Amino acid sequence: MIAYSVAEQLRLVERAVTAFTRSTEALLRATDEIALLGDICHIAVEVAGYSLAWIGYPRQDGEKSVEPIAQAGFRAGYLRDIRVGWGDDDLGRGPTGTAIRTGATQVLRDTGTDPSFSPWRDTARKYGFRSSIALPLGRGDDCLGALTIYAEEPDAFDADVIRLLEDLASNLTYGIGALRLRAERDIAVRELAESEERYRSLVELAPDAVIVHSAGTVVFANRASARVFGAPAASDLIGRTMLELVDSAERDELAARIASPPADRVVDERRMLKLDGTPFDAEVVATTIAFHGVQARLLVMRDITDRKQVQEQLLQTAKLATLGEMAAGLVHELSQPLNIIRLTAEGALLFIERGKATEQWQAEQFVLIADQTERAAEIMDDIRIFSRRDNSPEQVFDAIATVRSAIGVLGGHMRPDDIVLVTDLPDAPVPVLGRRVQLEQVVMNLLANAHHALEDMPAAGREPGWSGMVKVSAAIFGRDLHVFVSDNGPGIPSAVRARIFEPFFTTKEAGRGTGLGLSVSFGIVSAMGGRLEALEQANGARFRITLPINGEGRPAERENRAPPPPSPPPLPADAHIMVVDDETTANDALASYLGELGYRVTISTSGSEAWQRFRVDPADVVITDLRMPSGGGEQLVEQLRDFDPLLPIVVVTGHLGATERLADNLQDDRCAVLKKPVALGRLGELIAGFLKPPE
Repeated sequence: MIAYSVAEQLRLVERAVTAFTRSTEALLRATDEIALLGDICHIAVEVAGYSLAWIGYPRQDGEKSVEPIAQAGFRAGYLRDIRVGWGDDDLGRGPTGTAIRTGATQVLRDTGTDPSFSPWRDTARKYGFRSSIALPLGRGDDCLGALTIYAEEPDAFDADVIRLLEDLASNLTYGIGALRLRAERDIAVRELAESEERYRSLVELAPDAVIVHSAGTVVFANRASARVFGAPAASDLIGRTMLELVDSAERDELAARIASPPADRVVDERRMLKLDGTPFDAEVVATTIAFHGVQARLLVMRDITDRKQVQEQLLQTAKLATLGEMAAGLVHELSQPLNIIRLTAEGALLFIERGKATEQWQAEQFVLIADQTERAAEIMDDIRIFSRRDNSPEQVFDAIATVRSAIGVLGGHMRPDDIVLVTDLPDAPVPVLGRRVQLEQVVMNLLANAHHALEDMPAAGREPGWSGMVKVSAAIFGRDLHVFVSDNGPGIPSAVRARIFEPFFTTKEAGRGTGLGLSVSFGIVSAMGGRLEALEQANGARFRITLPINGEGRPAERENRAPPPPSPPPLPADAHIMVVDDETTANDALASYLGELGYRVTISTSGSEAWQRFRVDPADVVITDLRMPSGGGEQLVEQLRDFDPLLPIVVVTGHLGATERLADNLQDDRCAVLKKPVALGRLGELIAGFLKPPE
């Protein structure tokens, strides 16, 4: 035995400690047996510092050979130069074979002198191995194989090191068994009804929550259920009703299912509640079983909150990518009303200078300008609604109106490229359940793809007289709505059609497509209980969206844009209005309008300036923008609310996101939010309402 110094002994022990601790971490993360074996070998060599580590499994062949399953170390060529067995012969009496055959740890203190190592001595000397340890993975007939570790030093494995590495092997044996059990779980689930004991042993090891309820009362919960529902122990869930564990919005539906359970296996998503009231999203698989001779429902639940957040981020990424691709067309759409506004305004100035503008004609020009401003506002509203993160609950909405909205945004995007957009849509609303903005995103994505296909179609593929055409149609078949988006472009090759719904798969050039659009669209339509399909046709591409019609609810109304009143309402006298905006031209215009109505007006160009002036001369109503330098509107609103909680405030903003962040502070009848561009008549009506004395 080599007499090592204390420092050397500590180094050898620390090496084993490192291998043990890091391997334990790998076991906790493991999802695949082969990957785990590779990680253990890698840790032993690359992290702990051993020369070679390999894991061999015994084979039931004629030679009783040991097959290397995983290995690590730049000296792994050693394994190619040797043969190892586990039978009672020369090739099976080495450390690895003996460990597998006997189930006992084998320590080889010096490869140069141990007689049992003679078949491999010369090769080991070539690679610089002086000592080794072979650790069985299990015992007897349950022995899975052996973990063998080599060191450059002789006698590198003392009692402390052996104990640590045996613990490592024991944990690895358990981990392999757990991984294999997990892989077999799906098979075992189908056999649960055969044996109550077999059922319990499986579900207690399951990482998902497994709950059994009888008539809505929980009668069994596995250990994972305690973690999923935030309970001190699984027993704390026994006796509770399932209605306590679901969100209040879903309790009526769940109560109906408890009263009349479905006959088949059901896969669903539910909004669940932890015991402290925290909501989370769960994927639930439910089926009917016999539990202690009584009919019951078996639920397997997985917390998918993180997964849904990732899906929402993916959805938002795809939406922003679509907006980026639409940018040129949106600029064109906005330039049209702006062009009309400018032409009308400059024409009116010319007629006024020459004295040819009658009062009636001038009024007509201003009405035209106001109408075109409203047209631009509608385009910006569509962009703002589409681009924001959609966390709204599902509701019944008109699918046809949503399709028309998407067409309205992208229709002008195609005209500059001489692409004709044809529609054939029902006049009557068709109610479906889901999120309107998300269906709009699906249609816009299909339209954008059709536009790109036609725009990029090579001239060689165009027949004489050919012109690009996109058609959007819809029809009702039974209880389903079918929406078709087709084009007469180059079409989709069959090899591509099989993959187009895969994430990040794209045939577009770099920088033009993310490969997310169709994948996200497929997920949206599936979540609505429908299907998105790429259909075969002779020329061009054709997609079909199939959605179940919801006959029980009425479509929710879109946000209405109320027209300005024809004339200002009666106004109270001598009221003080403060206008806050960093755009001086907008301030001057508002001040002129409000002054003409008889108000005293104070103008500020920042939130901090407005607060200083307000403290000296408080206003009766404050009109403020949100995004301003040197003290923004959000801070000003908070200061004004602290000063006077009942002060009327009108927030005027073009930034919808900021309005949503302020929602908690603005939920009262003393505040109003107007989006730019603002209708002066509507503003005057709001101010008059705020200043009207209580009846």
